[in-house]
Amino acid sequence: MVANVTLPSDDSLETINTVLAERQKFLGFYRSITNDLRDQVESYIEHNGDPTLVQPLNLRNYTDTDVIAAKRKKTLINLYSPKPTKIPFLILEKMRNEHGLLFCPSCGEDGAPGTLDHYLPKTEFPELSVCLVNLTPMCSKCQGKKSDDYLTVDNEKAFLHPYYDQIDDCLFHINIRPPFNNPSCFSIELKDSVTGDFRGLVESHIEGIDFINRIEGYCESKHLHLLKLMAEEREDEEPLSAEQLIRRYLRQEKKKALNAWGAIYYQSVLDSPDLLVHLNDGQLPEYL
Repeated sequence: MVANVTLPSDDSLETINTVLAERQKFLGFYRSITNDLRDQVESYIEHNGDPTLVQPLNLRNYTDTDVIAAKRKKTLINLYSPKPTKIPFLILEKMRNEHGLLFCPSCGEDGAPGTLDHYLPKTEFPELSVCLVNLTPMCSKCQGKKSDDYLTVDNEKAFLHPYYDQIDDCLFHINIRPPFNNPSCFSIELKDSVTGDFRGLVESHIEGIDFINRIEGYCESKHLHLLKLMAEEREDEEPLSAEQLIRRYLRQEKKKALNAWGAIYYQSVLDSPDLLVHLNDGQLPEYL
């Protein structure tokens, strides 16, 4: 996660209560699990969704056999796919489509995320399948990479939480090495300001969503585009310097998020004096 997301406007516990009140089948199961399910949602909120502190409910405690427990697991998971007339259909639609994001908060790539990810997967935590604070906007690429993972091999928290983990600064720097006309000379690194346990969490997160490979591919095309822009700028009667031009683009990208891919790239260019000299005075490739 590279940017914070505002908590859902609807109350998670109130939504759960409404969902439970709507049930017409398997009433014995729902009566037996209701109090613990509510406690689970409250625990999730209290512990900010930390998977080292929130443990899945054992559905066998609320059923007579393993077979029935497996069936009720599917029942809980299916709450995430309600009919249009049922709660929380409209709430989920709003969360998917009205978040106002222009980028994926998990990776920073451009594009409004159209899916919701279960931070703690519904396969392991079916009781949290419609816990709103467990549902976060995410692009399909991140969702595919993250899959049902939520713990590291050392049983530590594997992913940043868009609602609860605070991101106040740009986390990354792109080393852009000469030859500057070669659009594949990039390496992405975490800034030195990212330290301690938080650094380990960020490293686990970006590995889990294949962040490095994805943003390096983006930088290749972005860098080629910048070289083209500078070549065109030089033909203007009163050309802007590289610093002036890049700051204009950077302001726009930062309006999305400090860790939007464009913001990371342009800030890294500004922090690369030799590259700025090349953009202003060096020979640009003829193929642009």
